[in-house]
Amino acid sequence: MTTNYQKSLLNTTNEITEESIILGIAITSAEKREIYHFRYQVYVEEMSKHLDKVDTVNKLLYDEFDEWGILLFVKLGSELIATARINIGTVDDFPREEAAFLSLDAFQDCHTERGNHQFAFVTKIMVAPAHRSSQAFYLLIAKCYELCCGNQVQFMFGICNFHLIRLYEKMGTHRYGKNFFLTGYGLQTPLVLLINDVQHLRMVRSPLFRIARKREAVNTEAVEWFHNKFSKHSPIINSQNVTEEKLWAVLSERLSSLPTKSITILSNLSITEAKKFLHCCASYVLCDPGNLITTQGDVSYTYNILLSGKLKSLTFLHPIKEYSLPGQNFGANGLTEHNKHTEDIVATDSAEILILSGTSFQKFSHSNPEIAHKVVQNIIKLRSSK
Repeated sequence: MTTNYQKSLLNTTNEITEESIILGIAITSAEKREIYHFRYQVYVEEMSKHLDKVDTVNKLLYDEFDEWGILLFVKLGSELIATARINIGTVDDFPREEAAFLSLDAFQDCHTERGNHQFAFVTKIMVAPAHRSSQAFYLLIAKCYELCCGNQVQFMFGICNFHLIRLYEKMGTHRYGKNFFLTGYGLQTPLVLLINDVQHLRMVRSPLFRIARKREAVNTEAVEWFHNKFSKHSPIINSQNVTEEKLWAVLSERLSSLPTKSITILSNLSITEAKKFLHCCASYVLCDPGNLITTQGDVSYTYNILLSGKLKSLTFLHPIKEYSLPGQNFGANGLTEHNKHTEDIVATDSAEILILSGTSFQKFSHSNPEIAHKVVQNIIKLRSSK
């Protein structure tokens, strides 16, 4: 299926050069095949994901969304270093499973125009390891944002694993729905970027604001509808909206003590240091009963701390292994190194979890080396004491 917006793109310039980096749209079969192979390298070879729909013979990763999506790539010279895919269509263009976990039917009720709305779904975003601190990721998201602006899209959807929540919230997205398990990819949280919410992009200092502020006559009706329907009474805490003091207060309440006393890896940090570390690296996440939070054999990119509720290991059952102590760590350490999970851990009750992102910690370590060193030393002590 080829949509009108895809046809129009075929008539535009294919590549945009910024310094030595090239952003392009894959048009030829060879360009698309190169992207499929790049995906395989990142997801299967690097991240050890066990995926059902994968061509292991030719080392290619593709699916039905590629048939009608726009495939973006970023190259440094002739080297492919990043890619993303965006699909734009009405609710009927999306398979029912995807429409369900994105809650597209609920967004269809947004009465900003007559007829079916155009929705965007951005997936398969990945950057080669050596270039994850480059501008490649921003270039991809910025191009997707521009495509949405040019196609009267109000809502740009995405999904991500927990360790990437902070990264996407920094771009300006909102969490709004329930987590869901995607086979091979693990527990995902749905995200949405409100294309016309220029005020929010400015408030969180999103790099997309530099594009958004140039737009004229922006209609905020869809923005107001979203916040009334999803944000007004939501318990979700956006990592970019919450202050250090507010996050500290929430955690102290959940733990019934100071986080420095309940969370072992904070034990030798001052309160000021702990506040800064948590505010720069943590995401507060709600999990429903039945959510499979860690999967045995998957690479960990987070350090997980239980705030409330109860979790159970599905791997160690004789005797039953449970997690119920506020401040307790579970899963493999993915904050300072990339270990593999040794347990399938599921929420048996509604649970609140603090996710410390290894991706965020890398950046934090550069700007706050002394605090980061203390955290690393605490993790080493914990490992040696087991």
